[in-house]
Amino acid sequence: MGRLLNRDLGLQLLAVLVALVLWVQASAVGNPVARFTFDALTVTPGDAPADLIVTGAPHPAKVNITVSCRRRIADKLSAKNFEATVSLEGARAGTADYLVEVVLPPAVELVEVSPASVTVTIERLASAKVQVDPRVVGIPEGFVAGTPAVEPAMATVHGPASVVEQVMKVVAELDVGAAGSSGSGKARLIALDGGGLPLSGVTFTPADIVVTVSLSPLPAAESIDVDPILTGSPASGYAVLRITCNPDRVEVRPAPGGAIDFDHVATVPVDISGSTSDVRVLADLVVPAGVVSVVPLQVEVVVEIGASRGFLALPVTVRNAPSGLTATVSPLTVDVVVRGPRALLDRLVPGDLAVWVDATGRSAGQSTLTVNVDFPAWSEGRLSLSEVTPSQVTLLLGR
Repeated sequence: MGRLLNRDLGLQLLAVLVALVLWVQASAVGNPVARFTFDALTVTPGDAPADLIVTGAPHPAKVNITVSCRRRIADKLSAKNFEATVSLEGARAGTADYLVEVVLPPAVELVEVSPASVTVTIERLASAKVQVDPRVVGIPEGFVAGTPAVEPAMATVHGPASVVEQVMKVVAELDVGAAGSSGSGKARLIALDGGGLPLSGVTFTPADIVVTVSLSPLPAAESIDVDPILTGSPASGYAVLRITCNPDRVEVRPAPGGAIDFDHVATVPVDISGSTSDVRVLADLVVPAGVVSVVPLQVEVVVEIGASRGFLALPVTVRNAPSGLTATVSPLTVDVVVRGPRALLDRLVPGDLAVWVDATGRSAGQSTLTVNVDFPAWSEGRLSLSEVTPSQVTLLLGR
């Protein structure tokens, strides 16, 4: 009986062993070990020695890896499950290639890293003490900022030597935000080079710099006309037909206690020299003395250029002279410049233009009258007067 039991137990153990072997074999078939590739792992440099700093990202900044593991493990992995690093222990200043090391999840073996190394640039850490200049931004509409104060007036800039060497000053920028009577707060620090351009990759000591500024309310804004200023002349045979500004009025605020004592704001000169077609430009406005705010500071100036034609020595006639009086004018003739479509100008002859002065209500004696010019009916209002020289004549009424 005992021998029968022992024999049955041995058979049972053998059956279990066979089943285990068969299960392992089946698992290996359904879940084999294979190679898998994961792309674009970001390479993170390790800490540089205390007196050095890594500048910029490694080159290349990403690598691909090939690993070996069971398929069921690989199916649950992505590039985020791996960490690609570069050890900078013992590194020195300069540019050099460093091997990429990969931290792997459990049950995963590294087969290959491509590329196996990356280029890292390391610089010497430097520092410099520079002046701090306050700057105020975000001034509310209707307020003017006083002279800002900054504390402290000097700061130490830390960073790569190649960057620190370029720092000429530090700007402490305070955004005063909403309107108020005064403002004070922690400023945003910006390192600038000799050309006034911002530099990145530096830190500051102290990191907290305070700018204080007072805000004063401005007088009410006034709406003022824009006066477009032209320089030069169109090409021969062309003339300025019309000048427009958009907008044609701007909002002007004087300094506190000041007042607006002018009726227009001029643009910088718009050059129309030699133009044969319309000129359209954005022109800055010339801010008058004593003004702290002009909105907007730039307007669109449109100068319409059209063809023109001159007529010399056209006789001036007198209309509506009082009965019983003789009328004469001096000078007897004027020069006229007409503008409009070229086809109409080419058709026009001197006899088509009526040049005259109006003596209505005038009495005997001498008076100065403005010269008028009438165009022929066939021009249908498409011709206009560009210039009359002289624009006024002397009328003499006698008996």
